[in-house]
Amino acid sequence: MLLLLHSCKSVFKVSPYKTYLNKLESTGLSKTKMGKAWVSNGEEAVRNPLKEVSIPFQESIFFRESSPDALGYIIHYSSARKVKFKVKTTADEPFGVFIDILERKDQLNNLVSIQSADTVLFYEDKQDKTLILRLQPELLVSGRVDLEIIDEPKLGFPVKGASNSSIKSFWGVDRDGGVRRHEGIDIFAKRGTPVIAVEDGVISRVQETNLGGKVVWQRLGLFGQIIYYAHLDSQLVTAGQEVKKGETVGLLGNTGNAKATAPHLHFGIYIGSGAVDPLNYVLMKDTVPPKLKSEIKYLGNEVVINRGASSAVPVNILSVSSEGVSYKNEFQKLEYSEKLILLSKKPSAKIKTARQLYKSPVETSAPVGLFNPEKSYTVLAKTGTFVYINQEDTKGWVLSD
Repeated sequence: MLLLLHSCKSVFKVSPYKTYLNKLESTGLSKTKMGKAWVSNGEEAVRNPLKEVSIPFQESIFFRESSPDALGYIIHYSSARKVKFKVKTTADEPFGVFIDILERKDQLNNLVSIQSADTVLFYEDKQDKTLILRLQPELLVSGRVDLEIIDEPKLGFPVKGASNSSIKSFWGVDRDGGVRRHEGIDIFAKRGTPVIAVEDGVISRVQETNLGGKVVWQRLGLFGQIIYYAHLDSQLVTAGQEVKKGETVGLLGNTGNAKATAPHLHFGIYIGSGAVDPLNYVLMKDTVPPKLKSEIKYLGNEVVINRGASSAVPVNILSVSSEGVSYKNEFQKLEYSEKLILLSKKPSAKIKTARQLYKSPVETSAPVGLFNPEKSYTVLAKTGTFVYINQEDTKGWVLSD
């Protein structure tokens, strides 16, 4: 599935997530222990997202049917860019994951909501926003989800064959002894290099001025941005002409007030309030996310981590990214860490009397079985007065003697 989203408005009447939530409520499943956890975890993922994403970003997640988890991510979106989200699921039984993008303002505003097993989603808007991405499958689903987030320029690069290093003069630099400021960027290349349209649009003006020399103005959409190409050696379009992204609008030169400088394109962008810095609209950034952390080998499994002060606890690895690891701790709460310190040596303990096994290291947690001192057991972790053991494939916390 490929989705291109250019609007700040929702693309649904009732979101797939809300539809599923209504289904849980109508069938009574939302009142079950598992249903309550699913609803609560979904709400927590958008209220208190676990991590702030640095783009490019990738993460692998393993959802377990016994734990109805949800993950939330904070993304700082720039209106000069577009963000590509790629989601792929892997499981014995195909499953879809709810993908929700919300805007964080005074209240959460749902912008995008889909359910898909595999999708590529492009998001762009006309305003800077703080976005929250939530990923959550339906109840009783086990499988892997691979997420990739890439940041791309909203517009194409305006000089054929040029790159970021060709930009030599930037927004705001003094001009004419400080009388005015540079309202654009200068991209240097050989005279006659094709200057190309950065997006589909209509040529609104083709003229020659004292400042810009031979210039071309292009409008993007009926009420869209105005693109300004200046100091051209020649203009190859006419006013009213429709152009497609990548088509040549002129050849690079040094006309106008640039006659004393090397050939270059002055590139500008104008909106209703005036000129804006065009750099981020065309700047090409790294689109290859860093490698996943080495903890990826533990994805979906239980490991014991060292918390220091003679404390070691089991955690279930929910996700591993290029930045850190998310896991369910000994109290079944979601935590995030940039690095895990695994226990290098198993602790030892002797327990001589029969007693209750608990899900967490507190006596008020749910019981998971009964410890039998007459049978063999393995000590896996220890914290405070509690010992985490495995006896006949049942794991739990027991008070030590």
